[in-house]
Amino acid sequence: MSRNSAMGFLNYLLMGALAYAAGWAIRLYVLEKGPRPNQPYGLKHPKIRLYLALFFALMLLISVLLGRFVLGHASLDVPFVVVNSLVATFVFSFGLSPDHIRHDLPE
Repeated sequence: MSRNSAMGFLNYLLMGALAYAAGWAIRLYVLEKGPRPNQPYGLKHPKIRLYLALFFALMLLISVLLGRFVLGHASLDVPFVVVNSLVATFVFSFGLSPDHIRHDLPE
């Protein structure tokens, strides 16, 4: 595999940072700006699940494109696409998760 057709550790780190930032931005600019829900936001909240599902679908598409054009896979590499999408969605959930809104230090 040539050097130009492989994604290295720093590329995956950048993709993870972008996924986290996307979740953080949605939490900060969409969820926090809207009215307070009756049910507190958590991973079981329907709105959070919707954002996770939409991000997973977006990452499926991005992973297919990465596999085809960046990594040079001739056919659809299903394990790569699924694992890459799941990991990115997992990282996205940390940015989206309201459990980590305030990072207060213990006294």
